[in-house]
Amino acid sequence: MSNSTLDCFLLTAHYRDAGAKFEITLWGAADSGERVRVFVDDFRPMFFCLRSTPANLTAPAAERKALNMRALDMRDLDCLYFDTHAAMQHSAGSLRAAGYPVCESDVNPMQRYLMERMVSGSMRISGTRERTGRFTGFKNPRLRGCEFIPDLSVMSICINTAPDGGSGGGAIREAACVEDGRACLFVVKNGLDFAGPPPAKIHYCDDERRLLTDLMKYITSGDPDVLTGADIADHTLRILQERCLKLGLRFDVGREGGSRVFVSTRNARRRDGHTSTKTVWNARIPGRVVMDLATMLRAYHRSNDDDGHIDADGSLAAATEALNLFNEAEILPNAIERSRRSGQALDSIGGSVASFDHLYLPRLHRAGFAAGDTADIRPPAKALPGGYVLEPAPGLYKNVLVFDFKSLYPSIIMTFMIDPLGFRIAGGNRIATPVGTTFSKDTSIMPEIIRELMDARATAVKLRNPYLSQAIKLLMNSFAGVLGSTGCRFFSDEISPSITLTGQHILKLSIEHIEKTYGKSIIYGDTDSIFVDLGAGCPEGQAAELGVKISRETDAWLRETLMEQYGAASALALKYEEHYNRFFIPPLRGGDAGQGTKKHYCGAVVKADGRMELTFKGMESARSDWTDLAKEFQRDLFIMFFSEKQLETYIATTAERLRRGEFDDKLVYRKHVRKELDAYTSNIPPHVQAAKLLDTPVRTVRYYITKNGPQPVEKLSAPIDYQHYMDSQLRPVADSILIWMGSDFDRAVSGQMELFA
Repeated sequence: MSNSTLDCFLLTAHYRDAGAKFEITLWGAADSGERVRVFVDDFRPMFFCLRSTPANLTAPAAERKALNMRALDMRDLDCLYFDTHAAMQHSAGSLRAAGYPVCESDVNPMQRYLMERMVSGSMRISGTRERTGRFTGFKNPRLRGCEFIPDLSVMSICINTAPDGGSGGGAIREAACVEDGRACLFVVKNGLDFAGPPPAKIHYCDDERRLLTDLMKYITSGDPDVLTGADIADHTLRILQERCLKLGLRFDVGREGGSRVFVSTRNARRRDGHTSTKTVWNARIPGRVVMDLATMLRAYHRSNDDDGHIDADGSLAAATEALNLFNEAEILPNAIERSRRSGQALDSIGGSVASFDHLYLPRLHRAGFAAGDTADIRPPAKALPGGYVLEPAPGLYKNVLVFDFKSLYPSIIMTFMIDPLGFRIAGGNRIATPVGTTFSKDTSIMPEIIRELMDARATAVKLRNPYLSQAIKLLMNSFAGVLGSTGCRFFSDEISPSITLTGQHILKLSIEHIEKTYGKSIIYGDTDSIFVDLGAGCPEGQAAELGVKISRETDAWLRETLMEQYGAASALALKYEEHYNRFFIPPLRGGDAGQGTKKHYCGAVVKADGRMELTFKGMESARSDWTDLAKEFQRDLFIMFFSEKQLETYIATTAERLRRGEFDDKLVYRKHVRKELDAYTSNIPPHVQAAKLLDTPVRTVRYYITKNGPQPVEKLSAPIDYQHYMDSQLRPVADSILIWMGSDFDRAVSGQMELFA
């Protein structure tokens, strides 16, 4: 034993009531290569109650302490401490039922333990250090946040099961574990032969029981920090647990006992006001982070076409492909930086409200205030306003400049000192927004958080750390949305519109200024973006120079205007983003020919060698329900269109070649099967229909649409339905241009058919 200090990064955190005590267990990765277990049993769950609450109603608390704290309605508060989480929850419910308000009773006690110590991923542990087997242990140490960045190990796992096991998954016939530089395939001797290249190590097993035993020993001896793979929780680990249970084995893949996979439901409120329920499988593996490949790819805004679909045959090839995707997408460094700024776990997605609580609540407490419970939030009587969208003018343009307000909503928060506490504080020195709400200039928290994040992002850019820069950007931009969500304890139907309506005011003001000052038409504007038409007569070399001039001059004009009208020091920055040599906004399909489609456009930058680089917004075919043919057709068609070449012959030729079967290899749909096949009982989608025709369950199905419906590539028996591909793949792409030209797909094809007679 020794007293020491160790920097490490939080991997997993769990809490429980153990009899009459509350316990927290943290696992971390230290800079020394050690793996650290922190055990805490001296922290008590707590919440706040009004000082006026009768003492007899708070008797279940282990302690009631008067604090120099107030609720946001300025009433004095006491703090109630409890020995267990269950006792805390029961007491909060009783007080609510008796009509007495409580504050922050819904804050997760483990998250409170971390946030009050300013632990966001990185943590400095000080205390008595013990060696327990391969791991370092601390009990009730002192924790504080730090800036440590870990070096974590990753293992990708994939299994294959026999096809006769029913909905619970058949017997496992092979399993693969792949790490950087090391791989092992476990195969039942009488199982099917593995596919793919031979691995570094093949481990043959007499039966499934031996395979499971040896696989779990391999995982624990390799001791990875992160487990990943396609459907790692709801398929791989779930089936491993089920097979262990069936064979009487202990499911043990963590750094200590307690590994389990369980199902939970999440309720999400849709825009129409209704609530939808989603079933989610979760994996709790002590000391190891479980990061599902597809989930994490979506969380970091990869395209839907690259969302973790694994087409490889055999568990070894699939595990290898999953690890390659995981590394290529740089999921781990992104997750580390997101955790360091938001305080959320490495495997978390979303979590904007929790991130806001993590950053805001400790500062609110230090200011002498506590927030209410989310249960006290009442939904607004009407929908809250969003960003301003200028109706797009459809058509083909030459020389279009694109400007973006850099972090518009965070900049507005800083400029007008928008803040939940500053809104509630009465009197004093205040600043008014363009929509009339006022905020304290002297007492605020959120502008300070934004300013710190802005500075950190500038440092990240300077140090060329794109992961940290992106993490901070996403976090800052989520703040305005959080304040407009009834799932946030700081929701306000006055604060949130103060941000969005001020954003509308700023965009309109800037559009008017640019049009008046430079005499140029604004063809589109959306929330924080402005599209300026310079016209065909603008010399190529002057466009970028003019873009820089407009951004600088508009920034200066805004600073003067906002200071003069509101006494606000502008933090806004209009950034010149791009010069498109060619730019197209499609007309609204089925609507007025003079009305453009919002959030849909294609821009082309012409390089010095004449090549065109295309940017699609809203129109992109990089989706899992678009085929390779549609993607190539869209790219080639727009290059021809921007080059002022005749389109009809190319469209008709492509359609005819499609009918002749020349593109059959480019007509394959790829879609992920996200649930067990028998879970689809009504409105069965095409990819599931195709998957049900296969002999062995797959996670990603490749299929065609045939005259007899969807069929997997491996079981294709009917003629391909070429008319389906004409209507759903070629027609939408072609019509996006042809309708503006006064034509359409059918006319283009029929008008050229005599060429192919």
